[in-house]
Amino acid sequence: MRFVKRTDKPYSLVVYGMQWTKELLDEIKKKGDYARVREEIKNRYRQADIKEALERMYSSHCCYCESIIGVNTYGRIEHLKPKSLPQFYKYAFDWNNLHWCCEVCNTGYKRTNWNFENPILDPSADDIAAYLRINLQTAEYEAIDGNLRAKTTIEHTGLNREPLVKARKKMIQRILKNYKVYRQSGKDSEYLSKLRELKEDISFPDVCDALLTYFAQS
Repeated sequence: MRFVKRTDKPYSLVVYGMQWTKELLDEIKKKGDYARVREEIKNRYRQADIKEALERMYSSHCCYCESIIGVNTYGRIEHLKPKSLPQFYKYAFDWNNLHWCCEVCNTGYKRTNWNFENPILDPSADDIAAYLRINLQTAEYEAIDGNLRAKTTIEHTGLNREPLVKARKKMIQRILKNYKVYRQSGKDSEYLSKLRELKEDISFPDVCDALLTYFAQS
């Protein structure tokens, strides 16, 4: 999980966002329950330009686990603040609440989880590196200084679920092995340059960032 800079609001939200929000809130009041509101009103955020903007913003990676989306999983528009909770109805079409997420993180882990005292970290608003780090020995995410928001994030998104940890560990071992070979031949700088260049095209660029920091400090 990494910080990303939020891009400009997509055209559909600029033009229709406020109208959609008003109509949603009116419909919830009329029906008395979010679940009873028609899907076509609740799901207006599923616009092509919104999906495209989020995919570009996250370089096709999941905002949580950093897997490449579109190879083994579908992309989902994620509401950081769950849109089905009464406190967050008004954020259903809020650009700052929308993220790009893999199907597993979205429906298998995050779902409607929310901790009001120690909320999940926002990849487009929080300095993730100040809260979370990857342990290069275990390949697990750790909460820096035991930060409670970081712990919430790990728990609610399943950042340390077994398949992710195994995949990260395998990647760490491969990069360390390659770095050792390049360093022995005096081409370690060349290898690190390639790693920086390619990391956005593969899963787990967060692992690459952690290793690049490690190499720079060693």
